[in-house]
Amino acid sequence: MAKIKFILQGKSSNSQIYLRLSLSKSISFKRKTGYFIDSKEWSKATGYPKTNNPFNKNLKVDLKNLEVYIEKELNTSNTKGIKVTSLWLQESIAKFLGKSEIKEFDYLIAYTEQYIERLKYNANKDGKKGVSESTIKKRTTILNKLIKFQEKKKIKFRVKDVDLRFREEFIDFLDEEEKLSEGTIGRYLKEVKTICTDAQKNNIEVSPQLIHFKGFTSKSYKVTLTFEEIEEIQKVKFKEDVLSVTRDWLVIGCFTGQRVSDLMKMSKSMIEEHHGFEFIVLTQKKTGKIVQIPVHKKVKAILDSYGGNFPPVFSNNESSNSALFNRYLKLVCKEAKLTFLIEGKLRNEETGRLEEGKFPKYKLVSSHICRRSFATNFYAQKKYPTPLLMNITAHGTEKMFLSYIGKKPIDYGVQLAKIWSEEA
Repeated sequence: MAKIKFILQGKSSNSQIYLRLSLSKSISFKRKTGYFIDSKEWSKATGYPKTNNPFNKNLKVDLKNLEVYIEKELNTSNTKGIKVTSLWLQESIAKFLGKSEIKEFDYLIAYTEQYIERLKYNANKDGKKGVSESTIKKRTTILNKLIKFQEKKKIKFRVKDVDLRFREEFIDFLDEEEKLSEGTIGRYLKEVKTICTDAQKNNIEVSPQLIHFKGFTSKSYKVTLTFEEIEEIQKVKFKEDVLSVTRDWLVIGCFTGQRVSDLMKMSKSMIEEHHGFEFIVLTQKKTGKIVQIPVHKKVKAILDSYGGNFPPVFSNNESSNSALFNRYLKLVCKEAKLTFLIEGKLRNEETGRLEEGKFPKYKLVSSHICRRSFATNFYAQKKYPTPLLMNITAHGTEKMFLSYIGKKPIDYGVQLAKIWSEEA
């Protein structure tokens, strides 16, 4: 049971009166009450002022009222699952004295909800209003994790509670309870800090430790198919039609550089002719950008084999279509003998966790290999300037593009050196 006691600190004629709240033998908090008294007028036996004059009597009444108020606030906070801390005690005393009031958006979940709601009014990089559906979905996922964390801790967190201790406990929760990968956890931490930084801009009090609240990244493995591997895959005679269709979509993806959400939406109606060349013109789902992709001869050959159309999709449902494509891709690459070991991350079916190690390449293949193979393979050839490739992949900056394919800006120096050596 919680205990409240008033104590003096110092023996001056104007000593500060402190309130000590003990939640248990090991947890207690002490904060100033804002009341002062001559130490000689204080009774250590009762823990209140001596009642030998009107001033002391009134002061004792005030302290008694404060004690009752804190007890009520404590009961209310426990019922609502609000975390009781030294900061909570300080604010409760201030509220009793009429100095502060806790507002709805001081709470982390409430602020995160309205933060997500406001995203549709934000200006994006193109100067347009709103953000993509995927951005809203990602932020909503963060919100749901915070709600589950709050329920687990049985605490109603405020924005100012997001400190280094919160960070450690949230990491443990995401790791042990949610079984998330290291990279995902690090990204979630960055998102939480972004939300709290936004709150700070809107005059919501944050923890002084927020500046030290940081996310992290994990090692990223860039799995791609070389031009030679793509050739080998094209030579395979598959017994099942679905694998032949998968192979065709894979090749189209490796020569158009689009995400699977855009790749599988390609249709004959998107093909336009300009200046004597054929282009696939589409609006990317994620970025909203219009891209114009020249039809490569390998893509043209596949389209011709389908009477000028794109291959059939696996499902009319987008998520099911993507899942089936990923599943069949592994079978396609396995039959193409991509069984040699490479470094990467693979999900352990028993633990549900991503584990680093060396695995058969076909097991590490996913739909994302299309876009990354396009960017990596054509970047390696000097006749394809980076801006041309970025126009197809729709990366916002060269830094983002180079990070995507795992290259550093210094690689430009190597490219130039190779060009000069060939001219010699």
